[in-house]
Amino acid sequence: MLLELRHLRHLLALAEHGHFGRAAEAVHLTQPALSRSLQAIEASVGAALFERRRGAIEPTEIGRLLLRHAQALDASSRDLEREIRLTKGLELGELRIGVGPFGGSALVGPVVGRLNRLHPGLRIGLVVAPWQELPERARTREVDLVVAELSEIDALDDFETRALAAHTACVVCRPGHPLTQATRPRPQQLFDYPLAGPRMPARALRALAAMAPAGVRARLHQSDPAALQAIECDSSTILKSILKESDAVSMMPRFMVEADVRAGQLAMIAGIRLDVQARFGAAWLKHRSLSGAAARFIALLREHDAALARPAAARRRARSAQE
Repeated sequence: MLLELRHLRHLLALAEHGHFGRAAEAVHLTQPALSRSLQAIEASVGAALFERRRGAIEPTEIGRLLLRHAQALDASSRDLEREIRLTKGLELGELRIGVGPFGGSALVGPVVGRLNRLHPGLRIGLVVAPWQELPERARTREVDLVVAELSEIDALDDFETRALAAHTACVVCRPGHPLTQATRPRPQQLFDYPLAGPRMPARALRALAAMAPAGVRARLHQSDPAALQAIECDSSTILKSILKESDAVSMMPRFMVEADVRAGQLAMIAGIRLDVQARFGAAWLKHRSLSGAAARFIALLREHDAALARPAAARRRARSAQE
């Protein structure tokens, strides 16, 4: 049995799209040509690979077996091509970064800008997606590396990570919010108002629940700890808009809200100290060599994050010196 890689990629496209027309378009073939390619594979294997069920195209048991190996071969082939380009110094000039829509997206903007200024010929693609999806996007080679909260990614055996500084969360709300009038606000007072924020890792949810009044904690025993949040939103931009128009409160790393606070669009509740930290960082597949562009991006990311982690007074002095 001899199967060509191009035929296997046709097989993968049909499994992904579940439709001959869409799969043919994805691999730049006509539909009859895709059908002939599939027939060639089935003739080589000696068995049907797909069947129609209730109008849908689904792989047979042999089809699923072949798809598993096809995915591995396709990934290995792409890695080999990439390694050869790296070794010969013939980089394609492209870097694809998967970014979480909350803190990750707030971190990478200035870094991508600096990378573009230093290397204007480099093509940079940003894929913004929930951090839970980013590891799989790296596994399928959709992105070269990811930038996100690392709590869950650190536990994955097939990823290498480079952690950034730990950023303590602060409480933010709209200017004029009742909490801004409190002389000595307490963490328990947060739970008098709707809590808004991104989908939180289990560690952060436990820390948040520990601050809640006893009555709130008792209710949580009967439900999911995520029920603490009245509004779940992974987009930091949308989340800030929600805060400006409501009595909701949220917890964000200081670097994400300082500009809004300076502009008078949001307020920080300075009297409430939280034991909640965000651990952002970069992650990539262990067996994939980092390209020069990826390594340069990570170096710039660490420089930018280190500047953000400096005390606010030091950052103000640095901005004044630049002006």
